Amino acid sequence: MKEFDEILELLKRLHGPGGCPWDQSQNFWTLQPYLLEEAHEVIDAVDEKDDLRTLSELGDLLYTILFFAKIAEKERRFGIQAILQSIKEKVVRRHPHVFGGKEISIEEVIKRWEELKMEEKEHEKRESLLDGIPKQMHSLLRAQKMLGKMRRAHPALFSLEKDAKALTEQEIGKGLIEMILKADAEGVDVEGALRRALAPFEEAFRLWEKEKH
Repeated sequence: MKEFDEILELLKRLHGPGGCPWDQSQNFWTLQPYLLEEAHEVIDAVDEKDDLRTLSELGDLLYTILFFAKIAEKERRFGIQAILQSIKEKVVRRHPHVFGGKEISIEEVIKRWEELKMEEKEHEKRESLLDGIPKQMHSLLRAQKMLGKMRRAHPALFSLEKDAKALTEQEIGKGLIEMILKADAEGVDVEGALRRALAPFEEAFRLWEKEKH
């Protein structure tokens, strides 16, 4: 794609002789705050249903990712081609129902997705299905990621009522707000409280994984 190649040329110029001193002084660690900021700005734009801003913010996020790739290339670690190849292989591998000619249900797709991710983790020498969830992720998002994986893999770990009334998104949001207000009134750090509450669930799940294997 012409435009994509032009962006790569811009990066090459910025990081080459006579380029930008600031760009050339960056590394994976100094760029992390910008990556998080750009990702959050994309989410804000999507929530605001502002297509022009979403387009712009997605561009900023993509550029930041390419910036990371350029740094890796300069340090002879890997390049953009390796990243694209990795994406292609992973997408094909995780969609056997599309590229393998198999027809399966949405539930089977989700189950197979988790199985394939576990196979990838074994190849990467990861010990748990939870190892791919970033420790620096905000507690609420991390909780949903972790608990969702745990529930699908080991339902017996949780005591959810089978006949409990299904809650709407609005009801769940209202419930979360009420809990946050209660925590604030009691002087409780919500982020820390949730992180600590997750710990025994994670410990029990990891123990179950070890016993299973």
